Amino acid sequence: MRTLCCCLLLVGCAGAAPRPDSGSSATRYAYVIALRPAGTSLTTLSSDGLCTSDLAYLNNGRGPKAHLVTRLAADGTLASFDATGTDTFGTPIDEHFSVEAGRARWQSTLEKGERNLSRPAFYLPVAPRDEHLGLLARALLESGGRIDLLPEGEARLERETALDVEAGGERRHLTSYLIHGIDLAPARVWLDDDTSLFAVIDVGFAFVREGWESVVAKLEDAQKPLDARRAEALAQRLAHRPGARGLAIVNARVFDSPTKSWLAAPQTVIVKGEHIEAVGPSSRLKAPEGAEVIDANGKALLPGLWDTHAHLSRGEPEQDIAAGVTTIRDVGNDPDWLDDQLRRFDEGSAIGPRIIRAGFIEGRGPNASGSAVTATTEEEARKGVAEFARRGYEEIKIYNSIKPALVPVLTSEAHAHKMRASGHIPVGMIASGAIRAGYDEVQHINQLMLNFFADETTNTATLLRFTLPGEKAAGLDLAGAPVRAFIAQLKEARTVVTPTLCAFEGLYLEKPGDLLRGLVPLADRLPPAYKRANKSGGLEIPKGQQEAYRMAFPAMQRFVKLLWDSGVSLTAGTDGPSGLLLPYELELLVQSGIPAADVLQMATLGAARVLRREERSGSIAPGKDADLILVDGDPLARIGDVRRVVTVIKAGVVFDSATLFEAAGIRRW
Repeated sequence: MRTLCCCLLLVGCAGAAPRPDSGSSATRYAYVIALRPAGTSLTTLSSDGLCTSDLAYLNNGRGPKAHLVTRLAADGTLASFDATGTDTFGTPIDEHFSVEAGRARWQSTLEKGERNLSRPAFYLPVAPRDEHLGLLARALLESGGRIDLLPEGEARLERETALDVEAGGERRHLTSYLIHGIDLAPARVWLDDDTSLFAVIDVGFAFVREGWESVVAKLEDAQKPLDARRAEALAQRLAHRPGARGLAIVNARVFDSPTKSWLAAPQTVIVKGEHIEAVGPSSRLKAPEGAEVIDANGKALLPGLWDTHAHLSRGEPEQDIAAGVTTIRDVGNDPDWLDDQLRRFDEGSAIGPRIIRAGFIEGRGPNASGSAVTATTEEEARKGVAEFARRGYEEIKIYNSIKPALVPVLTSEAHAHKMRASGHIPVGMIASGAIRAGYDEVQHINQLMLNFFADETTNTATLLRFTLPGEKAAGLDLAGAPVRAFIAQLKEARTVVTPTLCAFEGLYLEKPGDLLRGLVPLADRLPPAYKRANKSGGLEIPKGQQEAYRMAFPAMQRFVKLLWDSGVSLTAGTDGPSGLLLPYELELLVQSGIPAADVLQMATLGAARVLRREERSGSIAPGKDADLILVDGDPLARIGDVRRVVTVIKAGVVFDSATLFEAAGIRRW
């Protein structure tokens, strides 16, 4: 999966700066998502160093279209750059950069700035990646492996490995490089021998020279051991396993998730192996002789947190653990990659959370999301569920383009395999129909609200699933009969709702240049390039709809509070990087009017109950999994204090939070 920002995949000219007599050349790249063609990019490089690029791709009902003009300097940096078009969510692109007489100037819908240059510096366009990474990699090679970034930051290049590939009778020798400093995980590029970009491969995503799509799987396979070695080295350095006599956490203020309150006296928690052995007042329960001791000194000890709507990505797992997120439910990923992550996290060769897997099943069509498993017939639907059941998945996630007639087939097959069924509401249905068809859970608050704004003819596989709530949410009568009847249906069916509020606030309230609100509390700790990449703003708001959109998100929060007050079961999920966003999701739930104690229970024991883990997880008690977080604060008084994690214990293994964050370039508190 791609990283947090739904970025424009910006294209520059990935070859070397041409000589005046070199003529013109054209290069076409293909976007491939879940091994499915999703779009193209065509770049023409003229003899005077001018690149003209046009790109477009579509996935999950959205995607960018852009026209880009780039002029290269002799050192491989950008002399000028101009971009127009629309980004992933339809917001206009209007970006310009130039260097004249050693003075760099840039302007876009997000920002405006300038800087004197005393040495080469590479301008990162507002939404970089992919072919533009080829330019950056070449500039790094020219500069000796390090280069300043504009507007700020520094990039560093690391050579990894070489590989030969073949397609259509043609052979290429490729080299992979990591680019550090532009994201929380290093970006990887594959370059030809002439240092031109051949491919960028991420989980479930490929940007590759057209005609070479058949080698994507080989490049993916080549990357897996590279990532595994890096993850294993990090685990060996940062994971601490207490000795055979165990671990004792003494003088802790323990959150008792069943009662949603602090235990009365300072507590001692004894951990042996992967489980909690004993819990009791520190005045009576002493650390076993020879055990390692952590003196909490009154700090809060909580069960490990759960994110029930996650999409794990490269570089994210360590951040999740650093933030105290010890369990996630992944609701849509490349299954081979996810299964490998699960294995390595469980065996300890990589740092990462426990994973409950939901198998992603989508239909096919122009607005479909890339998916390894698709279904358009009953036979395909049954085979898809059976395959995920064979892999040990505990849930299926039904997506936008599934035919409504297949929904009861999918849910009944899931239930027959003792799996849960959840998801978006497919085109041609509304939420009430999906619940009647067997949904155990609905993902996202907008999917619920569309029950009142959409009908069977509304193409909610497009941006309409966001814009309709933007236009209409504020006018929904929460006391009206339709809402009351719908909530009664949710309660009768015992349908769970995961609102993912943090995934919608920015769509309606952020302007270009605003940092993603969930990251604001971390702003001073984030790498500059990553922070800037998450300032793209929300939806393009139609003229005359500004006030409606401004009121849409508070209306969503009121709906969530009504669900809670009515006894509908809620879980806390982010739809983004769990370690960075889960604390903010908890804050939004509290802002909606749900008491902090209930929200903390929701993110611990409540999630464990929903996902059938309450016998082993979600509370601090003898026999439970040793998943614990030590917090320097009082989350019952200030829910945002859950960010102040000091120590994390997952399956009895101890981690220092600040050190893990620093490994991803996130500074200490």
